[in-house]
Amino acid sequence: MSQLLHFLHPVTAMALAVVCIVVIELCWSVGLNTLVSTMKSWLQDQGFTNADSSSVHQIFTLLSFAFCFLGGLLAETYVGRYTTILVFSAIYAAGCALTAFAATPAMESIPLFMVGILVLTAPGTGGVKPNIGTFGADQFDDLAESGRRKEAFFMYLYVTMSVGAVIAFGFLANVATAGLPGIPKEDGFFCAYMIMAILMAIALLVFIVGTPFYRKESFDKNTEPVLMLTVQRLLGGRQKVLGKVALLGWVLLPTLIILSVLQVFYPSHSLTIVSLLADLLCIGCLCVAHRDNCWLGEPDRVTRCLDVVPKIIVGNVTFNVLYNTMFSLFYSQACQMDTRLGGGMQLSGAFFNLGDALAVILFTPLLERCMVPAAEKLLRREVSSNMKVLTGIAIAIGSQFTAASLEYARRNAEVLPIPSNCAPLAADGQHVRMSAMSGFWMVLPYAMVGIGEVLVNPVLWHVAYTAEPSMKSLMQAFCQFAMGGLPNAISAALTQATKSWTPNDLNQGNLPMVYFVNVLFCLAGGAVYVSLTRSAGFSTDGEKEWRVAEESSEAGESDSSESIASS
Repeated sequence: MSQLLHFLHPVTAMALAVVCIVVIELCWSVGLNTLVSTMKSWLQDQGFTNADSSSVHQIFTLLSFAFCFLGGLLAETYVGRYTTILVFSAIYAAGCALTAFAATPAMESIPLFMVGILVLTAPGTGGVKPNIGTFGADQFDDLAESGRRKEAFFMYLYVTMSVGAVIAFGFLANVATAGLPGIPKEDGFFCAYMIMAILMAIALLVFIVGTPFYRKESFDKNTEPVLMLTVQRLLGGRQKVLGKVALLGWVLLPTLIILSVLQVFYPSHSLTIVSLLADLLCIGCLCVAHRDNCWLGEPDRVTRCLDVVPKIIVGNVTFNVLYNTMFSLFYSQACQMDTRLGGGMQLSGAFFNLGDALAVILFTPLLERCMVPAAEKLLRREVSSNMKVLTGIAIAIGSQFTAASLEYARRNAEVLPIPSNCAPLAADGQHVRMSAMSGFWMVLPYAMVGIGEVLVNPVLWHVAYTAEPSMKSLMQAFCQFAMGGLPNAISAALTQATKSWTPNDLNQGNLPMVYFVNVLFCLAGGAVYVSLTRSAGFSTDGEKEWRVAEESSEAGESDSSESIASS
């Protein structure tokens, strides 16, 4: 093998390494999207209500991204990124297999299902997610021209996730609810979950086979305790007002995770209010405290990371609260529309999520190669990360108005005497009936969210990756939590707060009002994002300003410290 590597062109070796890494991302995406697109239907078949099944889904996503902290921390220790990806991929595959076993018709065990998704699959997700992108980007050299290639890598890694989503939504989600020729409908969930377990096992094997092709530098382990360094810096400023505010925000992170889980299994109006307030207080404290980190004293690698915290939090939370509606509100709405194909076969409501996945796949190269360069030429300036994020949020807000308009049209349509396989159970024990309006209309709001994704999520990934080289995995973990953890904590609280508007039969509720509540929340979030990034000096990309400041410092410019602190 060593002789083969010697004769391989460096570019070829790098390509092989990236392919082996991308396979993990692809199969991980297939599994995760299959679970999030089908667990709601499986739980509803076991008697869960529309809102409660949505909350379990949101808690699964919340825990998956909360465990990103564990994955990021392990990667920044003597364990390293490679071993962390290896171990947690195996845990993820085991969780998929246990979930499949729990969903067999002979078993149908809710406790085992919960163990599979919450105890195994969620940690497996957290171990892989913050590290696979970083490990992949590390395969590129450190030359200056590789910066844009790394940014493009994150965009195309996101495309890979969307290809996995196409497989999940277009095939496995329908297998789960309708079975296959030769596989009865009642075995559908077991079949879909077992397929994703096998795929993840294959991906793990491919990742191991690719070991000789990975860059030697990507195996480097951080022997310094980066978490302790961060904690010590924060504790060092605890005597100051902003120091106390920052500590309160960081302490609230695990608190809101616990509150979010409790409100699903012990629903209470008071607990919902407390959970939502804790979410908003946590976000507010972290943004206020880290908008300007001068209170921490001399800038260093910790402050470089903390400087991008407000941007990462507010950008991710604002957009991904709307993103989450695809797996709860959009799904429920689609399931009460006519999901039949010509032969009478019913599609899962998750099938229409293909609109999102295909939009990501199609618009990523268009945005990178055509739209962004054209916009830069028209504006005569660089299209900054802030411009991309705000545009993505605006498009996602448009998706909510589109979905609300479609819901008004659906409610005015005739109710068919046909139970929808993916809808909740009605009072008569049968699934809620379809309305005489094609479910394919839901492709529109799904696609709008997909276009917004391209402009927000991979962009903020790259911001986190470039914040501080020595803390890449930890920053990716935080970014992933801000992308999936915090928004799902808020979404879970909003779902419980608006539960009366989303009964099992949406004809008896007021779904458009939920969309309007989401829009108000995100308009406020967008305004906060603009305020924070302007006051923090993020006129373009924050990471670029840091680089300029550091170069000035190295050149011995006398005012470098002031420019870094103000940025």
